[in-house]
Amino acid sequence: MNPCTSTTDNHDETKNSKSDRAKKSELIREIHKLEVQIQAMEREKSTHIFSKRSDFRADFLQLEELDTNSTSERKTEKIKVRQQLEKISHMVKRFHRELKDVKPTPEFVEKLKLIMEDIEGTINSFKEQQRYKYEELLKEERSTYLEIKNLEKRFETWSQSSGCISSRPVSGRPVTSARDITKDLPPEVAAFQRFLQQTGGVRGGWDEYDHQTFLKFRQKYKGRIVFLDQLPSAIPTKTETEIREHESWYQEYLFLQDNKKYAIKKWREKKEDEKEDVLSKAGQDEETEIETEKKKQQKYLEKLQEEKSVRCAQVNAWKVQKELEKAQAEERRLQEEMMKQRKKEEERKRQQDIKQKVLEMKQQREQEEEIMKEKQKLQEQEELEIKQRIAAKQIPKFRNRDQQKLEEKLFKERLKEEERIEKELLKERIKQNTEYNVRRDPSRLLKPTTGWKQRLKDNTPNNTGPVLHMPHRAIPAWRQGP
Repeated sequence: MNPCTSTTDNHDETKNSKSDRAKKSELIREIHKLEVQIQAMEREKSTHIFSKRSDFRADFLQLEELDTNSTSERKTEKIKVRQQLEKISHMVKRFHRELKDVKPTPEFVEKLKLIMEDIEGTINSFKEQQRYKYEELLKEERSTYLEIKNLEKRFETWSQSSGCISSRPVSGRPVTSARDITKDLPPEVAAFQRFLQQTGGVRGGWDEYDHQTFLKFRQKYKGRIVFLDQLPSAIPTKTETEIREHESWYQEYLFLQDNKKYAIKKWREKKEDEKEDVLSKAGQDEETEIETEKKKQQKYLEKLQEEKSVRCAQVNAWKVQKELEKAQAEERRLQEEMMKQRKKEEERKRQQDIKQKVLEMKQQREQEEEIMKEKQKLQEQEELEIKQRIAAKQIPKFRNRDQQKLEEKLFKERLKEEERIEKELLKERIKQNTEYNVRRDPSRLLKPTTGWKQRLKDNTPNNTGPVLHMPHRAIPAWRQGP
């Protein structure tokens, strides 16, 4: 194989891998941007359109249900697509595992062929399903686009009509532009809008608290006329006449609102019919597209057949190549085994030489250790004899010194004993010379003492009495105060 060709192929592969990575990163960034936009739109939708506090909550309920169903369908579709992709990935991994253990047999080649055909069929069916779904989505997108265009045209006519009305000169009478603005709406919806504009909105000119109190009592009594007698005490800011007028207004409001809902329902049915007409017109174009798609599919199948035959030829060539590679590998294995055997023999001889040298060194070390032990033993014997001679000379001296210390100790103890005996004798003599016999008189405890008797005889005044003045030191001026 030419090395220049291999380097060029490697360069092309690295270049292609880099471009693929760049495309993948760009696609991921684009998906991230779209996700951010979707999240922003979802927040706006939940705050402005599907808010529970919105006045048009009832009108958007159907749209909210449709949005919820679409979201659940998207999640289900996402799970199914992920399962199909995992199945294809598992089949490809199985094919790679089979390629790791190659066996040049017809059965193995047939097995690989079947696996490749299964993978190819699964991928083609997945592509076909996705193509059909994309076609359905394109149809829905086309019909939605047409509806949006129609609505945009209607909005433009409304804005033009409102612009014409605002450019007119102001007359003495107030100009009601509701008729001109709602001229493209159904009559019921226009009547409802005019009614709201003329009567003060969805609460009939009342504030939120009064209107909610009115609705609470009306719902409590289920619309019976009795609740009008209870309302004046609950709404003190309104008179009974105003309350009855508000009840009449509310009945008319409900009537016009029902008419509006019915008109919107009819309008939606009409739009559905128009949508079906548009789809039927678009279906004719789709038939031509399907014909061209069938031709493309036929060409694609023919191309697949050609590729299949080419792959069969490649598999046969691959089998021959693998046989040659197997023979070359067997020859290399035998050469490697001979080289390993030769290296093992050389290693064994080297180990034996090393072992012999180690034994000789060990014997020599043991002999040296024996000689050293003999020398050490002789040296210890000589040191012991010297110590014995020195001890024989020093022992009599130590004995004489110990004898002297013992005699001195005994002499001191004898002197102490003599002193103790003398002290005892002295105590006995003193005791014999100073012995007295004193008779005890318990009655003396209750008799007054001599000092007390002398005190009773002394009757002179002792200057005891109340202290009228106690001398003390002078107080400083800075502590005397004002």
